[in-house]
Order: sequence, then C-alpha cells, then structure tokens
Amino acid sequence: MRSSASWASMVGVAGLLIACEGVGEGRSESGSGIGSLSDTNNSEGTGGTGEPTGGNTDSVATMGGLQDSSDDGPLKFDVNEMPDIFVDIEQGCTKVDFLFIIDNSGSMNDEQANLVGSFPGFIEGIQSSLEQVDEYQVGVVTTDDYGPNGPGCSVFGGLVTETGGNFSSNAVCGPYAAGRNYMTEADDLSQSFACAAQVGTSGSGTERPMDALVSVVNRDNGGVGQCNEGFLRDDALLVIVIITDEWDGPGDPENQGSSGTPQDWYDAVVAAKLGISENAVALALINWQQSMTCTPDSAAFDGVHIYDFVNLFGDNGFLGGVCEPDYGPIFADAVSVIEGACNNFQPPG
Repeated sequence: MRSSASWASMVGVAGLLIACEGVGEGRSESGSGIGSLSDTNNSEGTGGTGEPTGGNTDSVATMGGLQDSSDDGPLKFDVNEMPDIFVDIEQGCTKVDFLFIIDNSGSMNDEQANLVGSFPGFIEGIQSSLEQVDEYQVGVVTTDDYGPNGPGCSVFGGLVTETGGNFSSNAVCGPYAAGRNYMTEADDLSQSFACAAQVGTSGSGTERPMDALVSVVNRDNGGVGQCNEGFLRDDALLVIVIITDEWDGPGDPENQGSSGTPQDWYDAVVAAKLGISENAVALALINWQQSMTCTPDSAAFDGVHIYDFVNLFGDNGFLGGVCEPDYGPIFADAVSVIEGACNNFQPPG
C-alpha cells in the first residue's frame, strides 16, 4: 500500500538537494530543471462485450522542466526555503463495495455452487491486483424478498445474514466480523461468502434482480437501524455482480420482472455514485444469445436487458455466460476491469 505522505516527503527532500546543487556547485545554464515523474499502466482492460480493449497509459504526476522565461538562465530556488513543489502520486480507489445479486429461484442450484467455488480465486485476484485498497465491503442480496433472512432483513433488497430452503447453506452467516450485515476485510471472505451466497432455490419464480439492484443503490433499507445501514459508501468503488439465468425487464415472456429500463437502472447506479459513472463497475453472469453456453431451449430466457444495462458502463462493464461450467476464468478476466476502474476512480466532491 502506497503512502502519499511518505512520497511527498521524499520528493520535497529531492527538490531541496537539486536546489542546493544549482546554487552551491553551479549547473549548466542550459539545464532543464526538474524532469517528469510518471507511472505507466499497461494492463489490458475489457470492454462491455468481454473483448480486451488494450492497455492505457495514465500519467500519475508530471512536472515539466522548470525554466525561467527571462534571459537570466534556469529558474533557481532559494536554498533557505523548501521548494514549493508537492507531488501526490496516490491515486485511484482505496475502498471497494461489492454487491452480489444472486437469483434464488428453482433453477439456480448449480450456478450458486459454481459461484461459491469460484469466489476465493476472484477475491484473491482482486486483493493482489488492487494493492492500494485496504477496505472491502461485500454484500449479498437475492431476487425476491428473502423469507429465511435474519431479523429486519427479510425485505426486498435486504442484505443476506441467514439462509434457508432447498440447497441453501441453511446457516446463520451474520452479523459479520465488523458487526454489520455485510462482510469486510476483517472476515474470512471465502468462508463467509460461501455461507451467504448459497441462498438456495426456494425463492420466487418471479425474479427481479434489477429491482433488487435499484433498491440497494437507492438505499431503501439503508437508514439508521435498517438492514443495509452503512453498506454503500460515497468514497468507494461500487462493483455490481449480477447472477441469473432469467430474462428481466420490459417484455419478460415468463413474468412481470423488474420495472424500468436498462437506462433507468444505469441512471440509478450513477446517481448513487454522485453522478460519477467511472466509480461503478457492472459484471453480469447471464443467459444471453451471444454467450452460446446455455441450451437452445433457454432462448426464451435471454437476459437481453441486463446485457444492455452492462454495456452502458463501457469499459467498466463485463459479461459472462451463467451456464459456463467454471466461473474462474470469467472472474480472472473481470479482475482487470475492476483494476482499471479502481485506477480511474474519481474522488467525490
């Protein structure tokens, strides 16, 4: 983890030494002063379609050659004063909020097991790639008002603290180590997530993952003393992970589904991030026609609207097939998307 204070101190001392050299020993009058300090990030990002978008170069800080515009030669510093130069190379996010929206309907047993099995590698990849991040919050919600949930949380969009029903972990999972209804870096994330994410398959056949998302980002249950209190932070990167094998949104051929449109859902997320779209990432494991991973008779459940929602995030969106036998490779690719978003995080205010 990098410390901006220590770097600032080092840069200040370096500046003083250069100033002393310029006065005490004499420098070439053609010198260009202090050169540039930059950091190059060549990691590949991934676009909304899951295809690599190529590396990008982010300038961390640049100090051009400081030179007097007069004919008196290069700019000199007073050796009795610290140079008026401060370089803060700390950038990007230092906090991440993960919101997992998990379909708990009757067809999701294999998918939940796949998710639980793939999560340890995913979170390890995140922690090793995002070295500047020291605070994580991980919450799980279902696609209905989850009846087995703990006190005050059996509401639509409530964070999961207790599970029950067919193929669930059937366990009390929270409150978690920090005393909240979401996991933090103080938890054994792999163990705690395995408990919470195995929500079972006894949920409603009317899946509403996008309504669940909007409920959380609108902080419907986020007030003092409510289930989701403290979960969403303005100064954290928000990573949304949607896992469902169903259609959702307008024209759902099976049931009513979520209200609104992909644009409405996207706008709700951006509003929750104070209008800074770069501060949110959307990942979706869904059944959609292009994925070619589900059976041909599953075409009626094409998640086309969730697909459109994710693509609105541009480079901060990532898609995978929910019927893939192993989510590990999908999550491995998604790590670079999250890393890129973290590097581009814009502090609010």
